[in-house]
Amino acid sequence: MNRVLILCNDFPPINSIGADRPYSWYKYFNEFGLYPIIITKNWKDSGTSRFRNTNAIKSVESSELGEVIRVPGYLTPSSKFAAIFGEKFPIVRRVLTFLDLLFRFDFFLFDQNRNIYLEALKYLYDNKDVNVVITTAEPFILFKYGHLLKRKRNVTWIADYRDGWFLNHVTSIDKSFVRNLIRRKELNIEKKIVNCADLVTTVDENLAQKIGTLIDKKVKTIYNGFWEYHDNTTFSSDHVKTSNIVLVHNGTITPGQRIEFLFDTLVVLKNEHHINESNIQLYLVGIEYFPDQMQRISKYKDILGNILQTTKRVSKSEAILFNLKADYLVNFTDAAYTAIYAKTYEYIAARKPILVLPGDNGLLDSLITKNNLGIVFKDKERLKEFLLSPKKIDINNNNMDFFSRKNQAKIFSEHITKCIEKIEV
Repeated sequence: MNRVLILCNDFPPINSIGADRPYSWYKYFNEFGLYPIIITKNWKDSGTSRFRNTNAIKSVESSELGEVIRVPGYLTPSSKFAAIFGEKFPIVRRVLTFLDLLFRFDFFLFDQNRNIYLEALKYLYDNKDVNVVITTAEPFILFKYGHLLKRKRNVTWIADYRDGWFLNHVTSIDKSFVRNLIRRKELNIEKKIVNCADLVTTVDENLAQKIGTLIDKKVKTIYNGFWEYHDNTTFSSDHVKTSNIVLVHNGTITPGQRIEFLFDTLVVLKNEHHINESNIQLYLVGIEYFPDQMQRISKYKDILGNILQTTKRVSKSEAILFNLKADYLVNFTDAAYTAIYAKTYEYIAARKPILVLPGDNGLLDSLITKNNLGIVFKDKERLKEFLLSPKKIDINNNNMDFFSRKNQAKIFSEHITKCIEKIEV
């Protein structure tokens, strides 16, 4: 059985899409001829607070699935300063954070992920039978470490993008001098090191094509997927419907996502006295975890009152209950970016209709319409009519098993095995 070393920042107990991706490999690779060894940080909790903390000791877990090696986090100058002074002296904190971002690829001192690399290097020296190293990013410093391990230990290296690096649709919006300086510097690093990877993967075919063009290398698609279908017939007593129509959006909202498409429509309907909290409610689950996103919706919250409900970041099981509570699940799109958002797979697992607001003329529209999973809205007037007189949508989950995390792990394992065989030949 081929042994695979996986370097990742996010891993359970962290509750994030970034943690689910490598965890699915850990859970399923063993069924497809691969033995995974995870190297991650020794996280203390699920990450529902704004500041994630790590334990100061290393721990090792072994099971029939594989191994998990958890290392202490490393305090950079900025994180040491924050640990001592908290929110005080914001200018100093910003300067130190800038130094972290600017020099993390140059000096260990500024990289909080250094212990992951050092543990991986030690593991490869002690275990000569490891065939493959996978680095899944962000943080993209892990790609540098994958490159170094390939060079130092002559292993097969696979670089997995959970999102774009230079092509990141969030950081590209930031046109500040500091962000542009860092992006340009890291673009040169990205092109230089990722081109040396034996295999490059990412989360959808659109991003795969863009990354492939950027680094001049073919990129494979491994979707995020969903764990399993959820029972949509039972709710806990804390999740009882209180409105005729319940809309749910689960997770983060990026700066480019067009939330106004829905919010402006709700404001019009409320001002025309067509809706109130007794007949429609929109839940933004987990949005309170992101202060900047709360600021963005504050004006709507003042106008819509109890029609708009927000929550703190919740556990995975609670997030599932909110999805099951919904009549319709909401996906906001970005005019400059087409993607199948990770939350979409959880929506599929809930077997509830998905509303695409507005249509992106891309990957998401295609997935929803091709598989009859919901409705794509192109204009606010049609959305308004729908909210006033919602129609039952008989969704079609046929062929959605392709997007299960187990099946995606199977596909990934096949690519890895072929990659190993090619290198050996």
